[in-house]
Amino acid sequence: MKSRPGSRRPMPLDNRKRAHILALQARAQSGRQKTVIFVYQSGGSYSYQSVNVILRPQASIERQIPARDGQVPRLVYDALLLAPLNTSFTGVVMIADTTTASAAGVQAARKYQVVEAIPTGIVPGGTRVYAYLRHIM
Repeated sequence: MKSRPGSRRPMPLDNRKRAHILALQARAQSGRQKTVIFVYQSGGSYSYQSVNVILRPQASIERQIPARDGQVPRLVYDALLLAPLNTSFTGVVMIADTTTASAAGVQAARKYQVVEAIPTGIVPGGTRVYAYLRHIM
C-alpha cells in the first residue's frame, strides 16, 4: 500500500544524522565568525567571556511596508547574534563588540543589550541560539 504525498511520517534523527547536521553547520559558519565579549554580572562583580559568534546588524527597514498593526514600521532589534548552543545568556548584562575582555575594552566598544535569546535548529533542543540585540547608547 502506497502512502500519499505529505502523509509520510518524518524520519527520526539518529546520532549519525545529528553529527552530520552539526558538522555542516560548523563548516558553514567558519570564516564568518567574530569574537565578542559577553559581560556577566554575579552579585556585585562583573566577569567577561569571549565568544565566537556571527553578528549581523539590521541596517535598515523598508519604510514602504507598514507594520502588522498598520503603523509606521520600526526596528524590532538592532542586531542579530548567532551563537553556539552552549552559550549561556543567564546573567548577561551586555554584549560588547570588541575582542578585549576588560572593563576598559568594553567601555570603548559598541555595546548591545539582549532583547531575546531563542534556541533554534533542526535537532530537538536546537543547534544554535538566535539572540536579538538592542544597541545601548
